[in-house]
Amino acid sequence: MKISSASKQAFSLIEVALALGIAAIALVAIIGLIPVGLNSNQASSEQTASAGLAAGIVADLQATPVAIPPEAKNSLRYAVPLPISGSTTHTLFLREDGALAGAIDADANPSQDARYRATLFISAPMDAKQKSATVLRVLVTWPAMADPQAGNLPTKFSGSYEVMSALNRN
Repeated sequence: MKISSASKQAFSLIEVALALGIAAIALVAIIGLIPVGLNSNQASSEQTASAGLAAGIVADLQATPVAIPPEAKNSLRYAVPLPISGSTTHTLFLREDGALAGAIDADANPSQDARYRATLFISAPMDAKQKSATVLRVLVTWPAMADPQAGNLPTKFSGSYEVMSALNRN
């Protein structure tokens, strides 16, 4: 008669509890990263939208016809006045779709649903007869209602996008 001594192999209760504890800690760490990913996604979306708005503003100003002899003109889409000489600053409050939310250089109104604020710094040549480029700096900030006064430079924004361009106004 043979006696078989086959033993069964299994995990002990302590090993199972330890494995579950490690898995729980890993899941808590992964779940803790979800808000960081969502915030990063939101910031990326805002930057992409503001880059598109800034490009649209630059394209609008570049498409403004040049008059001979030089005269002040307004851009076609946003009606931004382009100076013949000297420097000026303008503020636009824009909706999410890029449409103006109110008048140029007017304070933001919460009822107009402004999401972005575009501050334009335009530096034309000092002399209208001088043949040099007009320098344009566009600063898009969000949320627009963080700095609702058009006359002040934005300081309380949560995000920004800035681009510079040269306009041939000769």
